[in-house]
Amino acid sequence: MKILNELPPIYDSLIQAGMNPDLRSTVFTYGDILYNPSGRLIPDYLIKHEEVHSKQQGDNPDVWWDRYLQDPYFRIEQETEAYARQYDFICSFEHDRNKRAKILWQLSASLSGPMYGKVIVLFAAMKMIKNTSSQKLVVK
Repeated sequence: MKILNELPPIYDSLIQAGMNPDLRSTVFTYGDILYNPSGRLIPDYLIKHEEVHSKQQGDNPDVWWDRYLQDPYFRIEQETEAYARQYDFICSFEHDRNKRAKILWQLSASLSGPMYGKVIVLFAAMKMIKNTSSQKLVVK
């Protein structure tokens, strides 16, 4: 993926859709370009997350972003898949179950927070990420 240290072309639309991304830590995928407004180093686990979005968008990121911004259920579905892959990547080297639980909680807090418009509660986000993950334990 090509990385640009600037705002993505859909930034104003994100704000209009009620999302509130923190530009100090948020990156955005638009096709095969990763927008990194802060210019900070992007960790590998976040690259894994954004690679999922690049694949989801396929050859037409405009169509994907239009639906993502208009349909909060689609947004959560797409983010759940990306967070599950991010969680799987972290679990591939983090084997302490307490640390894994904390990471799952942090990812779920992000998914249920203002960045995505607060359209899901924390425990539902946790269940969706865990059940989409390739990890064996299922959250009930």
